[in-house]
Amino acid sequence: MKTGDRSVGPAKLRVRQCPALPPALQKTTREIVNVETPFEEQGKGYMTTLIHKVCREADAAGLVLVLTPQPYGDNINLSKQQLEDWYARSFGFHVIQREPMTLMARMVNGTPQALQLTPVTESLYKERMQ
Repeated sequence: MKTGDRSVGPAKLRVRQCPALPPALQKTTREIVNVETPFEEQGKGYMTTLIHKVCREADAAGLVLVLTPQPYGDNINLSKQQLEDWYARSFGFHVIQREPMTLMARMVNGTPQALQLTPVTESLYKERMQ
């Protein structure tokens, strides 16, 4: 997976090696930074499409994605908690660190919370598959 800028319509972000990680982890991890959509274009699905695209690239390359959910640029109308929830629900990121700043990671082929089975639905699914 190449590092660098990505965009879909007016949504843009950068994929880079994470300089805060030890060199051995940098080989298997990419960081998403500078996530931004102009205010007037928010809510139209551009960023969702872009991050799904980046997730597919990372999955194909066998890479873990990390990011820091932080309001940035024109995205200041979303709180940090709303961003955390969105990344988890829509893309399968999980909080792996809270201090000194929140860090989220998405494992290869991570499942978004919106698609994860609850323990009850998982047991029903397994019963039906037998």
